[in-house]
Amino acid sequence: MVSLEVHFTGNLIPDSGSQNPHFSNQQQISTATQALKQFKRKSYSSSKREVGDRGKEKKDLEHQKTKRNRQFPKIWLTKYSWLKYDGERGIMFCAPCRKHNVDLGENIHNFCSGTDDFKLEFINTHQSSEAHAWATCMEAASNGSPHTASAEQMLKSMNSITLGRVENIFRTCHAIAKSGRPFADLDWMCKLDDMKGVDIGSVFRSDKSARMFIHFIAEVERRALKEKLEKCKFFSVISDGVTDSILKMAAVIYVCFANEGKVHCQIVGVQPVHKTDASTIKNAIEQTLQINLQLNLASQDWSRKLVGFGSDGTDVMVGENSGVAELLREIQPCILSLRCFAHHLNLAYKEVLKNVQLYNILISLLRNMYYFYHNSPLNKNNLKATYEAIRLRPAIPSRVGGSQWLPRLQTAPQILLKGYPAIVLHLNKIERDSTASNQQKVKGLLHLLLKTEIVKFSHFLLDVINVLNILSCVTLDHNSSIADIFATVQSTLETLHMYQTRAGPKERLMESIQHFHGYQLIGNGNISAVRTKVLRGLVKRLHDCFCDASQDVLRATTIGSFKLWPSKMKQEFGEKEVSVLIKHYEVILEAASVETGEVETEWSMLKSELYNRFENIQNLTWDSVNSDYSKKYPNILVLIDLILTLPASSAETERGFSQMKLSMMHLHSKLRSESMTDLMIIQMNSPDIKKFDPQKAIHLWNATWQRNRKQEGDK
Repeated sequence: MVSLEVHFTGNLIPDSGSQNPHFSNQQQISTATQALKQFKRKSYSSSKREVGDRGKEKKDLEHQKTKRNRQFPKIWLTKYSWLKYDGERGIMFCAPCRKHNVDLGENIHNFCSGTDDFKLEFINTHQSSEAHAWATCMEAASNGSPHTASAEQMLKSMNSITLGRVENIFRTCHAIAKSGRPFADLDWMCKLDDMKGVDIGSVFRSDKSARMFIHFIAEVERRALKEKLEKCKFFSVISDGVTDSILKMAAVIYVCFANEGKVHCQIVGVQPVHKTDASTIKNAIEQTLQINLQLNLASQDWSRKLVGFGSDGTDVMVGENSGVAELLREIQPCILSLRCFAHHLNLAYKEVLKNVQLYNILISLLRNMYYFYHNSPLNKNNLKATYEAIRLRPAIPSRVGGSQWLPRLQTAPQILLKGYPAIVLHLNKIERDSTASNQQKVKGLLHLLLKTEIVKFSHFLLDVINVLNILSCVTLDHNSSIADIFATVQSTLETLHMYQTRAGPKERLMESIQHFHGYQLIGNGNISAVRTKVLRGLVKRLHDCFCDASQDVLRATTIGSFKLWPSKMKQEFGEKEVSVLIKHYEVILEAASVETGEVETEWSMLKSELYNRFENIQNLTWDSVNSDYSKKYPNILVLIDLILTLPASSAETERGFSQMKLSMMHLHSKLRSESMTDLMIIQMNSPDIKKFDPQKAIHLWNATWQRNRKQEGDK
């Protein structure tokens, strides 16, 4: 079987502006022949086994040449539409291969120049060859430009065997990108498929092929994202920075948009930056949108759709005078700047507690206890035995810190307080054992565990962590709207204010107790100054999280979350909020063809219908409401889409950073930012491996090859 590998030159991304309708067929023939002969030279030198097999096949065919059948059954012409017979010369040939000069130079059974060995097996061999399949692809492309030829036309031109091979390769490349594996994995995965009996052909097995196919898979996702953005009326930009040994400094760009009540947050690309000033990052955002989506942010068509900007909240992003947010307001004055709340919460917590001595002592105690049991199976087993002896459920001290800092910080004190009697009892046994080698370490742990200040502060900290963890879960939920987060922040601030005047539920258990689980505590246990410092610091910094946005606009977004609607109908609910939103976004709404004068009326009528129709209003979703009322109340529902478009949850961006770190762990060689963008787009935006359909990517790859060959011919 003849194998075919296509060598690409030039840009792999089609450029609609470079099509030449006066392309010469002879030039196309020449360039196609050159590519095929180049493949022949490469393929014959790539594998000794293949050379041996082909040499043997050639000898067999030469042997059969002496027994040629001079009778040509003309019924073959009806069975094989591509087959032609030259009666004068007494040869049969392949019309597409001859037209496009797909000739690899074989002397025997050459279906391009023709053969007089009329055997059905040779016809079937040629029909199933990749060379013949590519010739028919060229024939399909020559009958219409890549921009007008349909995917079906391109794919039908391949026979089932070749199409199956290409689909298998594309699926493998998609799985490599989806799992963040190196491009070089394609080689051994193809060998594994060979051993399984999966037919994938003999070409497109290198890391360069993997990079090429992954690019086209990502390009399909980019085009799909652009189509979605063109259909929606509003979008927001989310930008965050990443620093690593491969990309050095880079900006990661996402877009968030809502269409008919459904919210989407998708990655656009990764753009290297040489400096971290506001102007450089703003230019990186514009370049990423332009390169990947052909979206000119400064143009009127796109700037009037821009409603929000999300960032990590650093000064370079949200600085009052020269931040990225201010530079984007030059493009769209109505833009609402919002910080990544998960990142801001982390910074606020660390900033408040980093200089609190009692907190640092407690964290050191939790960390030392974790390593004391984690690094010693004997200590761990003895602790479990102690739990069983006093009939408590075993709970081994856990670690603190890491990416999941808040859940871990909540779990570690919980285990300490619940398992306190077993832990102290076990440590006391070790202290009394004169043969123990770690008595000094145990004495230090026991000294801290029996201090009243440590026990009381652990209860107080657990109260605070429980409140912050609820807030963190809301911010990381991809279903949370900006209204949900704003409302949760307000309740968090009220709870922390309350803790300033009275103890929380955990701390109240220790208000006047000098014993804990039967053990006498030492010290006066006065932590009032520390708790006041911690609570005031947290309240101040949580207040600052929305300092860049209009508080009135944020409160008005309440109407965008059914969870915050009153359980019973209230005539005045939402009237003020709708008015505030119309006033702030009037220019953007009018550009989106919204009749602003009808919004308030539609709000009152829609609200009344929903309360009359549904008993539990909190269970509604905006996509279901849109499906029922989009034609009846179009203007208010467009305003709801605008609210949902504001960047609220940081779940997608955090997941993106995690995926990027995993990919970098596997990819030991340097990657271009374009390749990292392709990988991230596939990992974050493309369907699951089981649901992936490669046909659009195959069509794009096929059409691009044809266009690039025509461009070469023009030169």
